[in-house]
Amino acid sequence: MSLDIFNPQISVVAKGLEGKVITIVGGNNLGKTKQATRMKKPLYLAFEKGLNAIAGVPFMAINKWSDFKKVVRQLEKNTEKAKEMYQTIIFDQVGDSAKFCSRHICNVYGVDRIKDGNDGFGLWNEYETEYWEQISKLLGPGFTVVFIAHAEADKTGKFYPKGDKRSLAPVINNSDIVAFLKPNGVDEDGNVIKSSAYLAETDEFFARSRFDYIDTYIEEYTAESLEAAIVEAIERQEEEEGIQAVTFTEQKSTQESEEYDFNEVMEKATSIINEIMEKDEDNAKKITKIIEKNLGKNSKLSEAEEEQADIISLIVDELQDFLEELE
Repeated sequence: MSLDIFNPQISVVAKGLEGKVITIVGGNNLGKTKQATRMKKPLYLAFEKGLNAIAGVPFMAINKWSDFKKVVRQLEKNTEKAKEMYQTIIFDQVGDSAKFCSRHICNVYGVDRIKDGNDGFGLWNEYETEYWEQISKLLGPGFTVVFIAHAEADKTGKFYPKGDKRSLAPVINNSDIVAFLKPNGVDEDGNVIKSSAYLAETDEFFARSRFDYIDTYIEEYTAESLEAAIVEAIERQEEEEGIQAVTFTEQKSTQESEEYDFNEVMEKATSIINEIMEKDEDNAKKITKIIEKNLGKNSKLSEAEEEQADIISLIVDELQDFLEELE
């Protein structure tokens, strides 16, 4: 889709859970994994052994970061087929996944610890980028993605999702809902009472929702009650704001960037360069300056590669501006 600030896209809200990102936070034995696996058509990514007491759930054993990357690649490459089998991808859990990613980066660069890489300056940027890229790819196809995270108290006693900021940022920042679970003990017969979920931050814990009209407290947290809360929030928004919710596919189409064909942008760039040169051969210096600004010093347009199509599109824009200045 061509970028034009004078013809912007108008944001829309998508119905249902497709494409939604949910993070469930809490201590042990609160039903985080159990309820997540009860969501529609789940595929469980087992960074930890959360299924040891749960039967009948399709899962992938993730024992190293490369396992996760292979799963993500398959979900990306065969999205249509995967969506016939799965609707919900469960990522359990964030803390362990970060350790796997850290170990992967160490192996790639041949060091024992991230802080030992880059001659002692550390591989923190490489680790952060690797984690962010894979999470972005996981979210891209539009499954309902449920991240599970343990809770950890800070110095003030307030509870947050457990993990380092480099791994938590792409998870929390992309989450439509961060639900914090609290236990309710047992009933008079000694049976565990289902946890409650909170969808708004308090002085006691971090939680949040992007939906203004959602119930921020779910007394009995289940997969069904969470889905109902989201669906009802969108329906309320439709009623209160007079909007019409759309499908996830329709929403996604408004958020996509234009995909550039390499041959087309190269042909366009060459055509504009020829027009500029016809006006005055001394313009070659300005053309070179524009190309090197975008591709790097001493780079030539003829040496550009296909994955640089978007960069060539920037060169086309600047060449076009320069041509208009000459006319």
